[in-house]
Amino acid sequence: MIIKDVICQNVKCEAIEYDSLGEFYKYICDTPINEAFRWESLSSVVNGKDFTGTDSFEQAVELFKNGWEDMANKLTKKLKVIENEIKPSTRAKMTYDVQGFQCSVPRYVNGIPTSMICKKNFPIKQKVVTVTKSIDYSGSVDQSTIIEESIKALQIVKKLESQGLRVNLNIIIGTSSGKDGFFVKIRLKNANERLNISKLAFPLVNPSMLRRLLFRFMEVYPKITSKFVRGYGTPATSAQLREVCAREYLLPSVIRKSMDKINNIDDLEGLD
Repeated sequence: MIIKDVICQNVKCEAIEYDSLGEFYKYICDTPINEAFRWESLSSVVNGKDFTGTDSFEQAVELFKNGWEDMANKLTKKLKVIENEIKPSTRAKMTYDVQGFQCSVPRYVNGIPTSMICKKNFPIKQKVVTVTKSIDYSGSVDQSTIIEESIKALQIVKKLESQGLRVNLNIIIGTSSGKDGFFVKIRLKNANERLNISKLAFPLVNPSMLRRLLFRFMEVYPKITSKFVRGYGTPATSAQLREVCAREYLLPSVIRKSMDKINNIDDLEGLD
């Protein structure tokens, strides 16, 4: 866990970053309820399925640990369709093979089997990029919208990786009350990892990631004050999120740009 002090739009904030889902989960499990929430009704527990997407905090934890199979299967099918439509960025390169359009005489004379020259397309390997998806949704946003917007993030990562980019994927929330604010960023996927839908389905798509597990973070983090008890604060603005996510590509909680127009890394600029 890394803690950074930042000033975002005149609000004094703390940015808490977790290197993995496991590190975040261990923290919310091992840390006792803080003073602000100790005698309060805990939204991570009392809210119902219509709001959170799960029947209980325990069910949310179970899906977090073992995967959300139903959604993972749906996502896999959706992304398969996207994958078939994607045209990977490639570069043509001359190489030697057992068959081709022209013979390399020196290799042939020396009895080398791969003596034919052919042209093959290879993926263009590019830099590592970090994509951070905001999951800041107010209480008035229904869970179907959260699911729809999170699926878009997976589609974007899929498109970028098909073009040879290596992608780090995070989620982030920010909340403030008065002049105090907190941001929580969690690494879902490292650039050297493949897109694991079974692993990502719950934390990225299920509303309970925000409305149970990240609410639980606020209920245990020692620096959260009583100002956050009613409503758990106000969601961060896009400007605040961009300050915290400097040098990263921020996906807003609601992507209004048509997905047909998001095809490469440059299309991620100014999505909000």
